[in-house]
This record gives sequence, structure tokens and C-alpha cells, in this order.
Amino acid sequence: MSRERPFIPRQARQAGLLNCHICGQLSQAPAGGGFLRCPRCRAPLHMRKPASLATTWALVIAAAILYIPANLLPMMSTASLLGSQEDTIMSGVIFLWQSGSWPLAAVVFFASVMVPLLKIFALVYLAASAQRRSRQRLIQRTRLYRMVEFVGR
Repeated sequence: MSRERPFIPRQARQAGLLNCHICGQLSQAPAGGGFLRCPRCRAPLHMRKPASLATTWALVIAAAILYIPANLLPMMSTASLLGSQEDTIMSGVIFLWQSGSWPLAAVVFFASVMVPLLKIFALVYLAASAQRRSRQRLIQRTRLYRMVEFVGR
């Protein structure tokens, strides 16, 4: 009986591939290790984006900081002869819930409050595990990354 070795993903660095950060093309690294430009758009090629982890952390921290005012500050102001009113996302959810539109309130709450929060937590987890160079749960982390990328902005 033969023992199968677990699947270990091969990295682009191990395959000698460089990435163009403008057009996304993968190219073979030169044998001498010299400077190479993308054959498609002539942009410089890199093993990975320079300072990508630091950029990721900066953007995740900014998202976490801006998450609070995004949900608490007014997103809509209405004015009429009777006065003016400012509504936040949460006041809109509460209004929908109280007026009997609880399915719509749940959708707005989930899409506007929970999804961004879950994305921030997922990005913190992915960035921390990348910074630690963790080799655990690579497939699950790849799926999580693809799911976060699919949800998009």
C-alpha cells in the first residue's frame, strides 16, 4: 500500500514566474535574474507587489476606522415644508422593521452592516496569516480570499 503525499501548492516563485501588476500577465523569470519588462504592456515585472502586505494592513485599518462613521453618520437628508430629517443606515433598518418590512430590513442590515464587518474580519485573518507565513489551512484560506474577492466592494 502506497502512502500518498498531501497536495502542497506550488508558488509562482518556485516556478520562476513573475507577475505584471498592470495587465496581470505571468512571465518566466530570466535565467540571469536581470530586470525584466512585461512582454504585453512593458511595465516592470515583480515576484509580488512591492509592500503589498503593508498596503493591505493600511487599507484594512482604514476600513475598520471608517466602518463606524459609515454606519452612524447620516446617509440621506430629506427636507420638506414640515421640516428636515436625516437618516442613517441603522435608522432606515429600524424604520423598515417597525413598518412591517422585516425581510427588507434584514437584507439592508445584512448587506450594509454585516457583510462589511465580516469582510474586515476575514481580511484581518488573511493578512495576519500571510504575515506569519502560516502553512496551515491553505485551501480554506484560498477559498475565504476568493469569497471575499467575489463579494467585492
